[in-house]
Amino acid sequence: MLAGAVLAAVLGGLVLLVAPDRLGLADRTPLAQLVALRGLAALALVGCALALLAVVGGLHRLAHRSGLTPPRWPVPVAVAALLVVGAGAQAAVLAGRGLDGSGPGTAADADVVVLSFNTFGVVGAADLTALVLQHDADLTVLAETSAATARETAQALTDAGRPTTALAADAAGTRVDGVALLVRDALGAYTQDTAGLPATELGTFAAVPAGGSASEEVVGPVVAVHTRAPSAAGSMPDWRAHAAAIAEVCRSTPGAIVAGDLNATLDHPGLTDLGPCVDAAAATGAAGLGTWPADVPRVLGAPIDHVLVDGRTWRVTGFGVLPAVGGSDHRPVVAHLARR
Repeated sequence: MLAGAVLAAVLGGLVLLVAPDRLGLADRTPLAQLVALRGLAALALVGCALALLAVVGGLHRLAHRSGLTPPRWPVPVAVAALLVVGAGAQAAVLAGRGLDGSGPGTAADADVVVLSFNTFGVVGAADLTALVLQHDADLTVLAETSAATARETAQALTDAGRPTTALAADAAGTRVDGVALLVRDALGAYTQDTAGLPATELGTFAAVPAGGSASEEVVGPVVAVHTRAPSAAGSMPDWRAHAAAIAEVCRSTPGAIVAGDLNATLDHPGLTDLGPCVDAAAATGAAGLGTWPADVPRVLGAPIDHVLVDGRTWRVTGFGVLPAVGGSDHRPVVAHLARR
């Protein structure tokens, strides 16, 4: 009876870890946090299985050296086997979402290149300018980036022969910087708007083509996003509301491009149903690669930085999770979009 209860408890715990979304629990602490780190969870499960087998093996050898009959260990061995199966299930989910780390490739001349990067407030204009130029980005969303840094970067890009305009919105508090958007002037003039957007308090805003601008024929509304993180019990309600509201903005805005730090993965309720919207990473087989934290291998990180697009307007032709830049705790992501 006890053995059966132990195995049932382990199996139940693994189901919660692997498929909390199927049980409607992916937005509940601590499952919301754990499911975002599937690669790390798989590694931890394998580590626990090996540790358990090492303990069993050590006790077996100790009994043998003592002249005792080594006991049988069916339950610990069965638990270790279940842990390995659970790790395999986590890996299978990641593989199904895609672990293509080959990068976005070369953008076609007509493609719109969208770069998104949470700079953690520590990446300077020189690094940002080099990053934009390297990837030939037309739109660059910069979470946790000051307006001053955005303007300095735009000026450096302009001086480099690539005229660029910086738009920015401050965060409500002083703990983190707000959100900035660099727009290549070739796309036309844009104005800022916050109508219909959730008040994330972190600087989320929309950029819409100015009246009469030729950009209306090139790129539609661009939403630069930074939502609350599920980092504490008090932030969970806002986190749930923000993710769902941002997904609804993408679903309901024709031609939308939504990019930034959403602090949510495709497991979380806000992003499980995007309707006509498309997650660029999922569209190109790279949605299993993490963007945070930047100091771990991508397969172990959480894929919380996204580029979402209206799939009726845009076709994703390339996507990549890029190497770490500066001292940011996030990796940049880049998407190539072609108008349908």
